[in-house]
Amino acid sequence: MNNEEFDFDFYMNMEKNSPVKNTTGSTPAATHNVFNSSTDDKLSEVTAIAKRIVENGKDITQGYQNWVRLGFALADGLGEAGRDIFHQLSQMNSEYNYAECEKQFTNCIRSHGSGITLNTFFMMAKEAGVSVTSATSANPPSVGNNNKTLNIGILNNLENDLAVGGMAEVAETPEEEEKQKTASCGYTFSDKINIEGMDFISRKIYELHHDNIAKCDAMLLGAYNIISGLLGGTNGTTSQRSGIYGVYDGRRVYAPLFNIIYSGAGNEKGNLVFDKMLAHAVKTEMRRNYEAEMEQYYHDKAEWDSKSRKDRGEEPKEPDYRSPFVPGNSSSSAVYRAINANGGWGMMFETEADTISSMIDSDYGNYSDLMRKAHHHETISMNRVTDKLHIDIDEPRLSIFLTCTPGQLPALFPSFENGLGSRFLFYNIPDEKVVFHDVFELKETPLDDIYKELGEKFMPLFHALQNRKDHPIQFVMSSSQQKNFIQTYKELLQEQFSMLGKGIRAFVFRIALECFRYAMILTTLRRLSEWSENINYSQPQEIFKEEESALVCDDRDYDTAMKIVECLINHTARVYAVMAKEDNNPFENKNIKLTEEQRIFYDSLPKGNFHTSEMLEIAKKLNISNRTAERLLSKFCHVYRIINPVSRGIYNKPE
Repeated sequence: MNNEEFDFDFYMNMEKNSPVKNTTGSTPAATHNVFNSSTDDKLSEVTAIAKRIVENGKDITQGYQNWVRLGFALADGLGEAGRDIFHQLSQMNSEYNYAECEKQFTNCIRSHGSGITLNTFFMMAKEAGVSVTSATSANPPSVGNNNKTLNIGILNNLENDLAVGGMAEVAETPEEEEKQKTASCGYTFSDKINIEGMDFISRKIYELHHDNIAKCDAMLLGAYNIISGLLGGTNGTTSQRSGIYGVYDGRRVYAPLFNIIYSGAGNEKGNLVFDKMLAHAVKTEMRRNYEAEMEQYYHDKAEWDSKSRKDRGEEPKEPDYRSPFVPGNSSSSAVYRAINANGGWGMMFETEADTISSMIDSDYGNYSDLMRKAHHHETISMNRVTDKLHIDIDEPRLSIFLTCTPGQLPALFPSFENGLGSRFLFYNIPDEKVVFHDVFELKETPLDDIYKELGEKFMPLFHALQNRKDHPIQFVMSSSQQKNFIQTYKELLQEQFSMLGKGIRAFVFRIALECFRYAMILTTLRRLSEWSENINYSQPQEIFKEEESALVCDDRDYDTAMKIVECLINHTARVYAVMAKEDNNPFENKNIKLTEEQRIFYDSLPKGNFHTSEMLEIAKKLNISNRTAERLLSKFCHVYRIINPVSRGIYNKPE
């Protein structure tokens, strides 16, 4: 077996979310369930068919994915009783290793997955040409040929491949509903937190959307992202700091978050735009301040123009336009200008990810560099000689919130190697049974007005933090929280590393940082909530006392932050598992799958321009004949279009 790392959760739901087809290509009315009998009957049935597979010399474990799917199928249907059969069938592969096989089946058992069922074993046997008819199953399952489904480009079907089967509305009995609730454990969070013990903004959003847990999660994530950006807007400048911050790994850390929510089209992701209304009051205040500055500018400019040249002095400078939101369709230079005009902060909140991906594609270097550095508040700089533009922004605070379909992810992240993808936490809203919801449920107040009102109630906190010039509040975790935090992410790193390899390390490190930020946001909101619920107008009190310099994380907020991020870890790891494979096969999006020989040859060709003679020299070192090399090069050029003919005998391999 090939001992490569694998995302077990990803394949748990692959079968459930893939349409089953029969040999004629039509979709059956229902998927036949093979077993309604006892475990002993199942074991007898599977043992008999496994024996036929071995006697026929068939290896149904070829390819790591098939091997893992077989493990999940046997673990689901037989539990520990399937271990010997897994070994028996794995021994048909020339790379069989006993210890490796033991470890793999143990992982399948521990995953408790309900997505891949024992039906998969029958399908694999039938595809290998082995009869699955037996005494206990007179009518074998109509699994047919599922290759078409499995060969579709993974990223173009991410909403199917990564959807949480337990959250889909397909239950027909109370027992099945309960089973689905259990299966969804770890992929939602608003059903697991003590909402009554949270701040008033979180409680109100939960009240509005709790009938659909996944979408309630999404609305809360959008709200926290906006609030994180607004908290970043209170931090002042490096010369005069204010607001709230934390110290994490020896660095000053602020609240802004990077989030991506993805799901299939028509899944109400557009509702997340209501979260933007939380910033409406701040946006209005900034616009009014700008208008007042412009009015003063016009007055000063007119006065300056009326004077003679020798009496004019320095010409008044027109104020920069300021807004909390940075449009996603801005060029990188426009983003730099907008953040700089705000004093180092801004929010990018787009419900159409194509807006961002088109800018990344056209201006990839600057855009990607800006996002990566802003996530860690590293200085961002821009010099444009032609525009006489020089911008240096110390400690930038940029929050980013995007929604997209799974097929839009590759355009956002052409590769995960540069680290941009690991800056984001992902959340998948699963595609559900088609339901036309009650569009008249909210009869009195539109959602945008409700969210605007919540934004108005946030303003006292915004002003209180903004006004703490040279006296910012430091967010700190208690010693017990710190100890738990370190232990949790130490274990998570080992767990994810063992399953997904060294590439997941950057994700885990940044996931831990985001957890720290969520705890900071929640504890700050709690202070606002406690203040607003205990206002005494006869004896007004400030949200923060003047002598106060630290805000200790509330245990309730620490617990909530851990639950939120525990959920996001599961979604993010799934995306990584797929996108990492994209890096292994950069042509997956084009539905191009190179053979091992083709990939070795392609990787060996130099980037940029090369001559036929260079190509033949490389082929010789790889023991590839000239004729085969020329055939492969022709296929790269004219079939796959991954090599570009430049002129006679000269070709170009794109960077």
